[in-house]
Amino acid sequence: MSKYVYGIDLGTTYSCISYVDDTGRATVINNVEGTDTTPSVVNFASPTNVVVGQVAKETAVIDPQNTVLLVKAKMGKNNFAINYNGKDKTPEEVSSYILRKLASDASKMIDSEVKDVVITIPAYFGTAEREATKIAGDLAGLNVLAIISEPTAAAIYYGCTKEQESKTILVYDLGGGTFDVTIMNISSGTIKVICSDGDHELGGKNWDEVLMQHLENEFKSQTGFDGEFDEYAQQDLRLKAEKAKQQLSAKEEIPVMLDAAGLRAKINVSRTTFNEKTASLLKITIDKTNSAIAIAKEKGYEVNEILLVGGSTYMLQVPEALRKEYGMEPKILEPNQAVAKGAAIRASDIIHGNPLPPEPGECGTPNPLPPKPVRIGGVTSEEVIIIFATTKSYALKAIVDDKPKCCNMIIKNEEMPDGKISVTRQFGTYAANMKTAELVVYENDFMNEYFDVPDESLGTASLELPGNLPAGAPIEVTFALNEEGILEITGRDLTSDKDVKATMQATGIMSKAKVEEIKAEIKDVVVM
Repeated sequence: MSKYVYGIDLGTTYSCISYVDDTGRATVINNVEGTDTTPSVVNFASPTNVVVGQVAKETAVIDPQNTVLLVKAKMGKNNFAINYNGKDKTPEEVSSYILRKLASDASKMIDSEVKDVVITIPAYFGTAEREATKIAGDLAGLNVLAIISEPTAAAIYYGCTKEQESKTILVYDLGGGTFDVTIMNISSGTIKVICSDGDHELGGKNWDEVLMQHLENEFKSQTGFDGEFDEYAQQDLRLKAEKAKQQLSAKEEIPVMLDAAGLRAKINVSRTTFNEKTASLLKITIDKTNSAIAIAKEKGYEVNEILLVGGSTYMLQVPEALRKEYGMEPKILEPNQAVAKGAAIRASDIIHGNPLPPEPGECGTPNPLPPKPVRIGGVTSEEVIIIFATTKSYALKAIVDDKPKCCNMIIKNEEMPDGKISVTRQFGTYAANMKTAELVVYENDFMNEYFDVPDESLGTASLELPGNLPAGAPIEVTFALNEEGILEITGRDLTSDKDVKATMQATGIMSKAKVEEIKAEIKDVVVM
């Protein structure tokens, strides 16, 4: 067992690693470049060398075809993130290089192995994205103790559990590529997730893209250039737009120098212009926040406090809009580090709550156990109870009134008091003498019981049957969901009172055989 356990915020644009040090404090570990966050950018320098971080981000301008940005947005959705050297590279593989960079740098900085980790994800991530994140950790050679939502991790770090009286907080989490809003009720030692909403395709990158378009239009207006920016100019434009966005949080107006097609222009961008052009994006987050607040009110909870998480909340328009909309001052504390630190605290909690036997060291003596549990506002992490809620609905395709419909078995924002939820419903066989029943599962955001069948399913499961059942023979189907958002399906043939287990293969989730294949392929790849 390694000396420490770690929390990793695997972000869309920046990532961060933290650990609970010997004094019991959650501490972010700088990378070898000396910064507390690492750009989530991967450049394939050669078949055996991969560059991750700031150098890769800068290389993107001159080598865009071999560089991957925003890979988190592809997790669980795409089979490949880039084609390099004639071979498709999956989002899981690309993400594993980011994790390896974080782990390697941290190991060098504190002279201790990085192995046991908790990785954070947006609350709004579905099953495929969650599984993909765990696979990325496996490919990186890490032992993923758990994956937890970013808002929950932030709430742990903020020390919300110190509250003796009940308080309801809203975590507004705007990162580089995802937006989440989560409402939690906090009392002494307990975090109860009430509801979540969000958009895992909305984040700071969208503000960048709006600013990129504005800068491109201004460039063309000044220079008379009427062509398209090539990929080199586009990458340069993206980096300058991001930098300009960050500078506008400190200055009312900044100049941006653009070069394209042999032409140059100086474009002045004001904070007012930036805010006006991105107002519609900000409104999406407010609308999502209002929806979550409405659900919380239906459950009897009124928001008392707002916490800001995610690097994009540094944009001044965010706290200004929240003040105006809700009449309270948002709390801002280390938006770039809070999630990783909370994950580290959670990792410490898991290790001490479920201790593993120490591995023998030299001469058979036990290696030292991890440090004692960190204190969170006077409450040890072992005493913190997290009551999760479902972040998605899960439905089964069925025939209703002779028409195919989706029947929601698990409903979004349902409480998971013991970290999981299990729902059982009875169905009937569609025809006589069926040997298998195909169970088609849909992940969705609907709150109602039935809805029309959408185009894409989460996955399918084959339920084996004895083959001698009449049409309409009763079958029980159970959906069981754990706190990590992993779904298991079981069934029971009620005629013979026999359990029949179905293993679901979710669309977009890498098979075990594929994972092992990639492991063999990348074992000699050097990450820099």
